[in-house]
Amino acid sequence: MSTVNIVKYFFYRGSEIHKTTSMNGMHQIDPLGYHVTLCFKDEQQLLRGTHVSSHGYVKDQDNLEFIQATHTREKSDKTKRQRGKKDVWPSEDMLVQAPDIGYSHLPPN
Repeated sequence: MSTVNIVKYFFYRGSEIHKTTSMNGMHQIDPLGYHVTLCFKDEQQLLRGTHVSSHGYVKDQDNLEFIQATHTREKSDKTKRQRGKKDVWPSEDMLVQAPDIGYSHLPPN
């Protein structure tokens, strides 16, 4: 038997391809290059108030072909940013939600 998982993807409103990131508490050039940042939640994470963030690395600033990705560990939506003033999960008016995506792993025949 197979199950279908629904995942919600969120993008920061106005977010574009960029090459900066926070590492060791400092904002700096990402050594892996240009990427888009997205956050996602499955149904259980919606209930728990947690999410996962990812960087989808692209060929260059003009080409959205993904070449690799990195992901954070699951964290609370209430986690504070490094300067401690804002939550890492922004308010809904700062997010754009992509259409729901369903995926499944089907057993082999």
